[in-house]
Amino acid sequence: MYTIEENIYESETMKVYGFMVYRKDGRSMPKGVITSFNAYFHPAKYEFDSKTHIEFAVASPTGDSSDHYNYTMPCLDFTQAKSIVDKYREGVEAMMDEYTKKELYS
Repeated sequence: MYTIEENIYESETMKVYGFMVYRKDGRSMPKGVITSFNAYFHPAKYEFDSKTHIEFAVASPTGDSSDHYNYTMPCLDFTQAKSIVDKYREGVEAMMDEYTKKELYS
């Protein structure tokens, strides 16, 4: 019922590591659920100028299907950011498994 799709990209100016979640049938995600979680690394000429952060989106608990809240979380480095993304992915997978069970047996 749900798909978790990887988002991995690398260029000279940016690295991205993360995922997005959506329903296979095109319906909106449940309100308040994480719908994307991505680590970004922007290298610079000097290591201390490099920037790493996580961006994630949550389906609005009060809006329509197109409304999301977007958040940014700074990280120490890309390794840390990817580790955090992996932990959230595990949690989202478990949550989506539970939602799927409830939808199948309701």
